[in-house]
Amino acid sequence: MNIEQRARVPGPAVLARKILCTAYIPAPLLESDRLRLQGMHAMTLLKVVGRHLKAGYILKQVECFLGKARIDLLFQDPMGKVRLAEVKASNKIREVHKIQAALYAAPNIDQIVVSTNNEDQVLTPQFIEEIRKRSEDTIQFLSSDPAEAARTYTPHEDSCYICANSSCPFLSKTIYGKAA
Repeated sequence: MNIEQRARVPGPAVLARKILCTAYIPAPLLESDRLRLQGMHAMTLLKVVGRHLKAGYILKQVECFLGKARIDLLFQDPMGKVRLAEVKASNKIREVHKIQAALYAAPNIDQIVVSTNNEDQVLTPQFIEEIRKRSEDTIQFLSSDPAEAARTYTPHEDSCYICANSSCPFLSKTIYGKAA
């Protein structure tokens, strides 16, 4: 992949949804919604930190950069293993959340977990490897044939409800990812 192609690779939040549907286009977010989501995320972040500290983890970093991506939390367990926590201000962990978290895999990360207010779900090495392969395939498709990728519609409940692709034939038939 050359420098020009690398510049077009979407960040983990968008790439996770493009893995599900290459035609996905992020819908614009109103400033009021953005602020509300940031507040909910901050409150969830505090709960996740508290839960991990009680479990014996040491907080190493908050909202730090890993490559070009910003990760939420880095912890270290008593044995010295590093845990990356992707925090979601959601009531449930969705497939897209797990995909996004897996995209943060790096050699210095021993474990990746998706965390909400109430739960921490550890991703398996097999799942992380599967997502690595799927992301490579998706990036290759997006860069080698962007026009075809933009027309390859794969409806998915984790993407449709926030997709702005007006040419999608499924969008008018779905409301928040569910058949109308």
